[in-house]
Amino acid sequence: MRVVAIVLVVLGLAAPRAFAGAKAQAKKKIALAGEHHAAGRFKEALEQLTIAYSLDPQPDLLYAIAQVHVKLGDCTSAITFYERFLSTRPPSEPADAAREAIGVCKTAPPPADAAPVPVAEPAPIEPAPVAPLPRDEPRAWYKDPLGIGLVGGGLACGVIGFVTYRSATGDLDAADDAPTYPEHDELVDKAHGKRTLAAVFAIGGVALVGAGAVRYVMVRKRENRSVAIVPTAHGGFVTWGGSW
Repeated sequence: MRVVAIVLVVLGLAAPRAFAGAKAQAKKKIALAGEHHAAGRFKEALEQLTIAYSLDPQPDLLYAIAQVHVKLGDCTSAITFYERFLSTRPPSEPADAAREAIGVCKTAPPPADAAPVPVAEPAPIEPAPVAPLPRDEPRAWYKDPLGIGLVGGGLACGVIGFVTYRSATGDLDAADDAPTYPEHDELVDKAHGKRTLAAVFAIGGVALVGAGAVRYVMVRKRENRSVAIVPTAHGGFVTWGGSW
């Protein structure tokens, strides 16, 4: 049981640390890309999005990269990234938007946007906030049947292994008090067999609990993603975010 506890602690601490650094850098690059995009600096925006995708290859960034290629008048590259985005099987709304954009690029590709000319405005109009695309709320750990089954099965194996080991210890104690050597030898053989079985149950229990913990971490990672389409002075911009 002590081994099980150690495995859970290691899995709980190591996984977030392994991804936190790259994810944090990717979010900064996405924010910087949004600033460049709003200012019409599409080449700089594309550079930052490409770096963000290399740090944290989320499918939604492929759509954003394709959008910027359209702004640069490079429909060939845009179609490539739209198709890569569709290959990840996104939800229906962004998938339909990507297919429509591919159709526009193939039939009437838009020209590259020129760098905007600064114009003094008395009062800039802020774009209306747009709600993120709908996504499922993260499930609580106790609502994941597979995760509960894995952890529960692991704990059950641990209990069985412990009981079997205690039974083996009892057989060894009884062997010391056996009146004949054959009885002593038989009890010792039983004890060795039970110890082997107890080790198998213990290893299986650790593996099942570890698998349940990994599943919970991966499910939380997948369900905490969010995507939003933000309007700008030059069209729109896709942003991605997530949390642990």
